[in-house]
Amino acid sequence: MAAQKVGDQPSDFQALPETEQASPKSNCAETKRNLKALRDSGQKRAVCFEWQTPQELAKTQGSSASSAASVVWCGEKAENQVYVTRDSICSRRGVVIVLMDTVTGMIFGKAYGTLEQEIDTQNSNPEFFEYMKFDLTQADITSSVMTVKVDAVCSLNASCQQNADPWNTPRPITVGGSIDGGITRLWTENAGNKSFLISYALTVNIGGTYGTARWGDAGEPSAGQYMVRCDKEINGSTKGCIVPAFTPTFVVDQKYSQARQFIGMVQASMATHPGWEGRGQPLHRESDESVVSKNRAVVCDSTFKPHTSTPPPVQCDEFPFARTKESGRQLGVTSGASCQQYMVTSQTIEGKQYLSLTWPGLNQGQMPAANAKCARASMPKNQNEGVGGDLGRRTVEWRLLEGDAYWVDAGQPVN
Repeated sequence: MAAQKVGDQPSDFQALPETEQASPKSNCAETKRNLKALRDSGQKRAVCFEWQTPQELAKTQGSSASSAASVVWCGEKAENQVYVTRDSICSRRGVVIVLMDTVTGMIFGKAYGTLEQEIDTQNSNPEFFEYMKFDLTQADITSSVMTVKVDAVCSLNASCQQNADPWNTPRPITVGGSIDGGITRLWTENAGNKSFLISYALTVNIGGTYGTARWGDAGEPSAGQYMVRCDKEINGSTKGCIVPAFTPTFVVDQKYSQARQFIGMVQASMATHPGWEGRGQPLHRESDESVVSKNRAVVCDSTFKPHTSTPPPVQCDEFPFARTKESGRQLGVTSGASCQQYMVTSQTIEGKQYLSLTWPGLNQGQMPAANAKCARASMPKNQNEGVGGDLGRRTVEWRLLEGDAYWVDAGQPVN
C-alpha cells in the first residue's frame, strides 16, 4: 500500500463523526460576552471565527466563497467533515473571520475563506506528511494587512518529531490569494507503537488585532479526529504509520469461491453476523500466537472429521478466524462440535468436477443454528490457506495490531 500523493482519490474512505471537542468551534458568541474584559484590557477591536461550509458561505453572502479549486482528495465531498482512509486524513472547511468593535459590539467587516488539510502516512516509513492550504475568497474588511499562521502540535508523546514548517510564522494574504505549505513529522522510537493526536491553532491578524480558532486534539485518542499511529510491530524490522480510525475491509477473493461462500453463509445465518458491515460487528485481531493455537485447537478439535467427498487434502476451516477475538473459544465454546457445521462436496459431471457447499439439514430445508458462536467446514486446503494467506498480507498492509478491527466482505451487501 503506497502512500497517496496529495489530492489522489482513494478507492475507499470513511467519514468520521464530528465531535464537539475535536472540531473547530465558532467563538463569536463568546467574544461578544467578553467585550467588557477586552475593552478593559485596552483592546478596541476583536477577531473571532464562525465555521460554515463553502457552499453555505456562497449562498448566505452571495459571494464566490466556494470558487477556490480544491487540491485535497476530499474536496468534492461534504465540507466541515473529517474523512479517513487507512493512510490518509482529509478535511475541507469554510471559515468566516469577523472583525468586531469591542465598544459597541458592531461588526466592522468579515472575511471568507476555506481551509484544507490532508495528512498522508506511509505503512513502511516512520514519516508522515501534512499539506495545508488557506484560500481567502472574499472580504469586506478595510484593514490594510491580514496575516495568517497555523500552529500545529503533535501531542501525546515526545517521540513525534515535527520539522520547522512554513505555517508557524504569520504570512500576509489578500482576497483571491492563497497560502499553503507542508509539515513532515517523524516517529523517532524503534519499538512498540505510539499514537499521536495533532492539534491546531489558526491565528489571524487584521491590522494588529489577533484572533485564534482551535481544533484537533481532544485530549483522548478515542475523541481525536486527527490521530496517526506509528509502530514497529509488523514484520519486526519495518516501521510505518497508519490512521487507526479507518476500519479496513478484507475482501475474500472470488477465486476461493467455496471458502467465500462458507464465510458468507456463516455471516448470513449466525445471529451476530460476524464481520458483516451494516449487520454485525467487525472482527478484531488476536496477535498472541499461543491464544491463536488454543482457538484453533478448540474449534478444530478431535470431533472434526473431513468429509469423504471434500477434495483432498482437506483442512478444518473456521470462522470467525482463529486470529480474532471473536473466535469461538474466546466466546466460551469448548468444542467445535457446537459450531455450525459445513462441508465442501464434489461431484463429477461429464468428466468435470464441481464443488458445492452444504451442511447437515440442508436437504430438510434447515438452516444452520443461528445461536451458534462459531462455524467450521471441511474445506480443500488450497481454499483455506488461500484465504488465510490473503488475510496475512492484508494484516501487514494495514498494520493491524492487537485488537484492531476489520470487516470481512464475502459478497454480502453493505447497508
